[in-house]
Amino acid sequence: MGAKRFLALAARTPAYDGSMAAVVAAEQQKEQPAQRQTSPDEPQQVDVDQMNLIVPGLIERVEV
Repeated sequence: MGAKRFLALAARTPAYDGSMAAVVAAEQQKEQPAQRQTSPDEPQQVDVDQMNLIVPGLIERVEV
């Protein structure tokens, strides 16, 4: 390989690095479980213990 060709390829290395980083990030995002997108108006699910920490005594007042 000649010096001209080597320098031409070396000049493109940062572009390859950036595109490969984007590909790896996209693959990692695919592997993660998709989180459900909720609208602001939709109620959120909260664990009973967490709710009891937020509002102490609330669970005792609720009638089922």
